[in-house]
Amino acid sequence: MSRANLITRVFLGLVVVLSLMAAGCAWTPSSAGIVLTVTPATAYIPVSSSFQFGVTVSGSPNSLVVWSAGGVVGGNATVGFISSTGFYRAPANVPSPAKVTITATSQYDAVSSSSATATIVNQTTATATIVNQTSGAHTVQVASGQTVMNINVVVPQLTPTLTIYGAGTCVGSTCSTSATGVQVTQGGTATIFLVGNGVVAGTVYSISGNSTDVTVAQPAGSQFGQTTNGTPSVTFNISVSATAAPGLRNIMVSNPATGELSAFVGGLLIVPSGQ
Repeated sequence: MSRANLITRVFLGLVVVLSLMAAGCAWTPSSAGIVLTVTPATAYIPVSSSFQFGVTVSGSPNSLVVWSAGGVVGGNATVGFISSTGFYRAPANVPSPAKVTITATSQYDAVSSSSATATIVNQTTATATIVNQTSGAHTVQVASGQTVMNINVVVPQLTPTLTIYGAGTCVGSTCSTSATGVQVTQGGTATIFLVGNGVVAGTVYSISGNSTDVTVAQPAGSQFGQTTNGTPSVTFNISVSATAAPGLRNIMVSNPATGELSAFVGGLLIVPSGQ
């Protein structure tokens, strides 16, 4: 066999091996067949009001999703906040543009996602009959320039407004807040201490971002209390996954009974283990 023929056969052999490796040895999740649908596709939401988005996932072994508002996981004060369950809180002012894209992205395959459009509008006062009330007409908030037929009618929020004043942690029986929030390492645990108006039994707590990164044990009973000056407070435990992505997260609280959501922006910092 000539030297030229030998080199040619070796080259062809390498091509075959590399082709087989590309075809069968390297595997990544495929988005083929994965379908996400966010509902509703459009919503008009008054400033500072809340709305529950939903999502269905088919064709995936993992139905978990990551929610974002305006391209930001968990949202922010400009475009509004959204929890890990799709509970959205509109910003205090109409953003520019007023349309905010709400997106649910598959945790199994980040290429697969679905979006809806939330149009943020100013509020005006109107009178409507609330079906689940026993009698009379009640003042509700509707979007300025929209009719009751195509707007999400929102009952005015109850007093006190749900607001987080501070977040911190507990060491033993002593709890205190910090201006910078709480720092937890990958694979670690912590007791979160929150102080604020409307922090009462029935409120739900979550951490923005991938819902598998941080597990929240919902508080109950004596975990709700008051500070020495009478401000409502709560403690609850979290567990951070060893594979959680490092970085800042929002500590979020919602009240399903009043439709309120509040967030301590950047209140939790996940740092790599060993630091």
